[in-house]
Amino acid sequence: MARAREALTRDRILAAALELADAEGLDALSMRRLGAELGVEAMSFYRHVRSKEQLLDDMVDVIVQSWIDPGDTSTEEWRELLSAIMHRAHRALLARPWSVELVALRPRVGDGRLRYAETVTTALLNAGFTAQLAHHGLHIVDGTIMGFTAQQARRPTAAALGDRVHALYEGALADQYPGISRTIREHHDHAEEYALMVDLVIDGLARLRDGHAPPRNRSGANYLLSFA
Repeated sequence: MARAREALTRDRILAAALELADAEGLDALSMRRLGAELGVEAMSFYRHVRSKEQLLDDMVDVIVQSWIDPGDTSTEEWRELLSAIMHRAHRALLARPWSVELVALRPRVGDGRLRYAETVTTALLNAGFTAQLAHHGLHIVDGTIMGFTAQQARRPTAAALGDRVHALYEGALADQYPGISRTIREHHDHAEEYALMVDLVIDGLARLRDGHAPPRNRSGANYLLSFA
């Protein structure tokens, strides 16, 4: 009951919602259940959060804002800053696997998302990227964070992968899948792969900034890059 006597604020509501989702998953979160956790009637916090939809959007905003740090703005080396943000975001999402799909599916942009986007975009502009390349850079960074993390968060168990993967690992399908059979036993670590991907993205962005456009492949849409 001591918890109920605390002042009811938006921050307290969001902290309780995140705590509940962490403990029991996002499906357990409802306005009624959240009210019970806070020791208040659900109607009591509608002045702070109008609906469950707003609550979910606000939770996303808190999560995304955690990807940046006040000290980021004092980092002059843009490569170091982007790397720190990308790794921080990856860790934050994996610490809350339920949040990966939530962040990916909620389109509303609040101040947390804007601060994250502003931090990345300003770092690129200050490093000499054109406005167009900085815009591309933000989306490339964001896509790398979300894409790789979603894949890792959904990583199935060995049993879920099925008998075919087990047979591949044992070499029983080498005639059908020689390439996979050759590589499947190689050392595989998600943290190392993500670190490699972050470095590749940052290196590629640096090359773009310096005017080195990638060789154009035939697949995909045509694009024009502005280097000035």
